[in-house]
Amino acid sequence: MFFMRYLDLHADTLTEITAGGLRENDNDIDFKRIQTFCRQYVQVFAIWKDAAKVGNREKAFCALYSRAMELLAECEDVIMLCRSGSDLKTARRQGKMAAFLSIEDISLMGKYACRCKELGFSFAMLTWNYENEYACGAMADQKKGLTASGRELVRVLEREGVIVDVSHLSDQGIEELLAVSSAPIIASHSNVRSCKEHPRNLLDCHIREIIARGGIIGMNFYRPFVGDDKAGVRDWLRHIDRVLALGGEKTVALGGDFDGCGGEFIAGIRGVESVAWLWQKMRQAGFEEKLLQRIFFENGENFLLKHVKG
Repeated sequence: MFFMRYLDLHADTLTEITAGGLRENDNDIDFKRIQTFCRQYVQVFAIWKDAAKVGNREKAFCALYSRAMELLAECEDVIMLCRSGSDLKTARRQGKMAAFLSIEDISLMGKYACRCKELGFSFAMLTWNYENEYACGAMADQKKGLTASGRELVRVLEREGVIVDVSHLSDQGIEELLAVSSAPIIASHSNVRSCKEHPRNLLDCHIREIIARGGIIGMNFYRPFVGDDKAGVRDWLRHIDRVLALGGEKTVALGGDFDGCGGEFIAGIRGVESVAWLWQKMRQAGFEEKLLQRIFFENGENFLLKHVKG
């Protein structure tokens, strides 16, 4: 039986599970399915809620965070919450899966935003689809960037060692972030705008900058980011090919957005059980195994080991 290593930079599963737990559920990811094909699994789990639809943000965040911690604790025999690359090594030695945390729209945290690293978050997005007190989202206005509070928060996050994720940030926001910070950045679940015109996809110039800074980009399975209503693997591979053409052999990774796509995946993807199938489809499309190892695991692992500090 084929067993692979699999690392994914973005999933909303921890905040979307309503029945069951991480071992088995009806969501896009559970360990029962992963263990059928995966011998080493690393997942960046996002904590997320549409901040525009909650009353008390801090109360909502605390509830989401507590539930996420409970779900991980229930499975601590098989998965380890990692706060650093060193923790990732420990999880590997213990034969455990590894989880990292990301906050998707840091404004949801309210006063807890300044405790991001303390609470175990390795990654942070300044905003979601809207404009907030820190920045403007790509779906709101591409010409609006960071606020003064946002620029200060970026400096705080950089000092703490929290890595900024630009997947939901506007074009101008990315430009201003690059001017404020010299640290590596990631785009955990974004594709390529020159392959599919969509505000959430990245401009080539920003992809080049992420590559130059030693960052990482996770390719999203969300069909509207990839192509038309019938988009499939071949369309998705165009985005990977473009990142590779820009010099991103050590940059391109997976950020499938499981439990964040509402089931609107490219043809052939149903959930985490489809990852091994995707590997085989890419192999048939001519991707060499060494490159597949990079995309499915090694690029993400190398980034975590080098840049995520305790």
